[in-house]
Amino acid sequence: MENRAEPSIDLDQVVARRVRELRAGRGLTLDQLSSLSGVSRAMISRIERAEVSATAVLLVKLAAALGVTFGTLFEAPEPSADPVRRAADTPIRVDPETGYSRRNVAPPNASGTDIVEVALPAGARVAYDNLVVIPVEQFVWVLEGLLTLSYEDLTTELGPGDCRVMRLDSPLVFENRSDRPARYAVVLVPHSAGQGSRR
Repeated sequence: MENRAEPSIDLDQVVARRVRELRAGRGLTLDQLSSLSGVSRAMISRIERAEVSATAVLLVKLAAALGVTFGTLFEAPEPSADPVRRAADTPIRVDPETGYSRRNVAPPNASGTDIVEVALPAGARVAYDNLVVIPVEQFVWVLEGLLTLSYEDLTTELGPGDCRVMRLDSPLVFENRSDRPARYAVVLVPHSAGQGSRR
């Protein structure tokens, strides 16, 4: 991602509010959300008070347990009706553990479809272990660099222009085995129960 001035938005505060609101909206206690997500009660409490910048792995587990996509945790609860999302107005979040950066791209009223721009540093590895299946298909489209995806028993090497589709239903590893950053787009599209499996 290119360098640009960052909007004055504290994403940890946004995440804290969204997790609290989504948990309350589903009538879940901290203990119940902990049991569903595999994230400790103490960590969820700290996230909800914005006392910690949670890793992507933890936030993906919480999002899945709450039945939403990862990007939803970075959005206001009432989406804007504006059909345009300006890059200059959208904050970039840097993962405290891996250094990978992400920003939401699709306008928040985009019919449930999320588009996220991600930059994965050279040598970085992010492993997701989704404990709760949500009805979403994920397209990973590499824009620059090289990306290795491990999903179920299949490892796929992707280069610029390559795209891989999969469900959010199994452990997934993103890895940059090269000596240069990889930049890619993740597109999350809701699917109906009647659609066939993508492997």
